[in-house]
Amino acid sequence: MKIDPEVLRQLIQNENEMTNHRMNWFLLLQGFMFAGLAFAWGKSTALCIVFSCVGALSSISVGTLLKCGIDAIQKLESMKPEDECVIGKNNGDTHKLIQLILPWNFIPALMVVAWISLIIIRLNQ
Repeated sequence: MKIDPEVLRQLIQNENEMTNHRMNWFLLLQGFMFAGLAFAWGKSTALCIVFSCVGALSSISVGTLLKCGIDAIQKLESMKPEDECVIGKNNGDTHKLIQLILPWNFIPALMVVAWISLIIIRLNQ
């Protein structure tokens, strides 16, 4: 289908809003990670390592998601009204590793590992 310029503008605006929401959630998560790290700093080296790993890995995951959002915006911005567009279609060019580390795939598993690690650390103290 040919894409209407108004629809194209709306898609860009929507992706911009999604990027903003993702960034806000990312900063909130990182704030909690740093707060947890501050409480654990002088008490447990292992706990500090767990918080640091979760913070770093979640940063990689959300950073990948933000990159995908920016790429989508750039692709939309480069489209012309006469271009063909299938909205919402995954063209399959996303690498399997990238799909794996996107937050909805990666962060739940990361948090399970983090919580189990914290339980093991606590039981060994």
